Amino acid sequence: MQLIQLSDQFYLDHPESDFPEIMKKDTRPYYCVTVKIYDTLFAIPLRHHIKHPYAFCTIENAGLDFTKAVVIDKPEYISDADPWIDSREWAIIRSNEGKILYKFTHYLAQYKRALKHPNNPRSQKLLLYNTLNYYKVLFEEEEKIEEHIAFLSHISRKLFQSIQTS
Repeated sequence: MQLIQLSDQFYLDHPESDFPEIMKKDTRPYYCVTVKIYDTLFAIPLRHHIKHPYAFCTIENAGLDFTKAVVIDKPEYISDADPWIDSREWAIIRSNEGKILYKFTHYLAQYKRALKHPNNPRSQKLLLYNTLNYYKVLFEEEEKIEEHIAFLSHISRKLFQSIQTS
């Protein structure tokens, strides 16, 4: 897990007109935490005022917003900038890496199920403002993904359990 800032090149390759759900502010950058799953590097943005359950909260309603995760498929999408966040928030993230990995893996499984049943009201809510919609190709190889999800869920659960007992 690494704290990063998305590069200008990322935003050039993902213009707001084509990718309106990707987090971007002109006045300040969005910082993200990277997570590698399915041999894919995801960047999960840190946000305030999160009002849905698809997140890992750190301090109050701030935390990692899974619904706005993006795929980092080129090294140049990570900025050379040195991002900084509140030390308390970073300590919470670092001490909960296993739990974050577990929750994000579970979230990806929920997303995949929602893709299979897009007319279900719960699925529609999950799919509505989701950046993963830009990366549906990742979810098309069902057998491979289900194997990965089962394996990662098992590993994440074991890691989470070992963290809780220590």
